[in-house]
Amino acid sequence: MTVLFAYDGSESADAAISAARDLLGGANADAVVLSVWEPLVVEALRAMRFGGRLPVMTDVADLDAQSEDEARQLAEHGARLAGEAGFEARALWVADTRAIADTIVEGADELDVDLIVLGARGLTGIRAFLGSVSNHVLQHARRPVLVIPAKAARSAKPEDRSEAIATAP
Repeated sequence: MTVLFAYDGSESADAAISAARDLLGGANADAVVLSVWEPLVVEALRAMRFGGRLPVMTDVADLDAQSEDEARQLAEHGARLAGEAGFEARALWVADTRAIADTIVEGADELDVDLIVLGARGLTGIRAFLGSVSNHVLQHARRPVLVIPAKAARSAKPEDRSEAIATAP
């Protein structure tokens, strides 16, 4: 089994890795931790679509290199977390050309993963007003998707949850 974790460094993304570990029960699965970054041109074009102005750009290449490096660091951090959770994980970071959710869906198809896992609320900024990434992935993916609710990110530790389940009436 191969799992794709859409990872943005948020609490929800961390909770998604933990929840997948708990639900898959150490299934010895492979994992790809995907972090998507947006080139400045894509961000600027999106802003213009919604009435914003093009920012004055001094050195787009430097800013994009910095964004890509941040995405790499996020993906590597997520892969470490997934590894600690028992997955055989590797990091992957890609540039977004249209929308983050589309990039996740396309990445899952290209990698032919068995399951997409992501948190319900991430670090999406203004796009939260335009519709969530997780909802878009649910609507457009052609494979199973596991979305971990934001509430799960604030819940008790996994061992505490298992005790609560064992004692529930």
